[in-house]
Amino acid sequence: MNNNFSGSSRQILIIGGGAAGLSAAKAARDQDPEANIIMFGEENLLPYYRLRLCEYIGKNADYDELKVNKEDWFEKNRIQVETSSKVTAIDVEGKKITVEGKEYSYDSLVLATGSTPIMPSFKGKELSGVHTLWTWEDLVGINKSLKGAKKAVVIGGGLLGLEAAHKISEMGIGVSLIEGMPRLLPKQLDEEGSEIFKDKVESLGIRVLCGKCVTGFEGDQNGQVMRVHMDDHTSLETDAVIVAVGVAPNTEIFQGTGISIDRFVNVNEKMETSIEDIYAAGDVASVNGRWFGLWAVAGKQGQVAGTNAAGGNAAYKITDTPYILATMGTRVVCLGDTGTLPEATYEIDQKIDNEHFSYSKLVFRNGAFVGYILVGEPAKAFNKLQSMINTNASVESINKILYNN
Repeated sequence: MNNNFSGSSRQILIIGGGAAGLSAAKAARDQDPEANIIMFGEENLLPYYRLRLCEYIGKNADYDELKVNKEDWFEKNRIQVETSSKVTAIDVEGKKITVEGKEYSYDSLVLATGSTPIMPSFKGKELSGVHTLWTWEDLVGINKSLKGAKKAVVIGGGLLGLEAAHKISEMGIGVSLIEGMPRLLPKQLDEEGSEIFKDKVESLGIRVLCGKCVTGFEGDQNGQVMRVHMDDHTSLETDAVIVAVGVAPNTEIFQGTGISIDRFVNVNEKMETSIEDIYAAGDVASVNGRWFGLWAVAGKQGQVAGTNAAGGNAAYKITDTPYILATMGTRVVCLGDTGTLPEATYEIDQKIDNEHFSYSKLVFRNGAFVGYILVGEPAKAFNKLQSMINTNASVESINKILYNN
């Protein structure tokens, strides 16, 4: 899509077509109705809901259903979208970027390059049937590998890995889920919560292997993956592999530009980088040292970056956002201080229901309700607890909400 709009002297360039980039474009247009806005994306597609890719595992993938906005929306809002366009250089002194050999000048620049899935240096990672899941093209390749498959292995027990394992299992394919840490969701759940959640996953017929380290893959004579090897000399037969062990920010193009980077691009609450008129938002950005990696947060940060790139004065307010995982026919939610500070004295209320894979942990400190972990049925009421955090809410009143009694 290439629409040549022209308006005021202000030219705003946005590198990246994900949640942050699109949100920045929308906010910039709202702030400055006359600005010339150009968004560059490396994929050959208009922005789509990346979060929903797992929904289409094993199904006929319909890209149109995933589009955030259709072509006519961009035309109506005079936002020029350059797809299949890789930015190869940024000249901060001359205030211009290079895209496929062509230069574009800017008054304001928004960096929303997002992140890329990590593929460790596994032996055999180039074999057919070994995938990451991050783009529409990845999804198409995975579905091709799963046709006729009887066994699959998912490496990584985070949100993406869990959802992928669940969807593959629903296809009737035997799934093994490998997590390198000793238990599932160790950053979000305590040991009791992890055990309840693992039991729920295994109740669906998914094999869970925690504390295992994958070393590589073995293929057949046609270069098709057929086995996953681990460092304890055990292995698993498989017809397909999905690697979901985390993401890394796309900062390579910013190296040597003078933009402050400490793994992520450093920005303040206005999404300003260390270089004037350059902003950053989403997975690539760290706000005053904090990184989130959440679609909703990327959208809010993009809104601030776009507003300010167009002459506004917005600020991103950091709030404690609940960790929410909805997969495997259950839900996990946690927020606040979940009782992990070694120097603190806590009062803890726990309820465990192994039969129904249900768990709640309410954390109190100095008389105040400071955090919680919820798995299963109690997690359905998490939104009613938000306003109660850091108040003197009682155990009884909270449990009445969670268990409706």
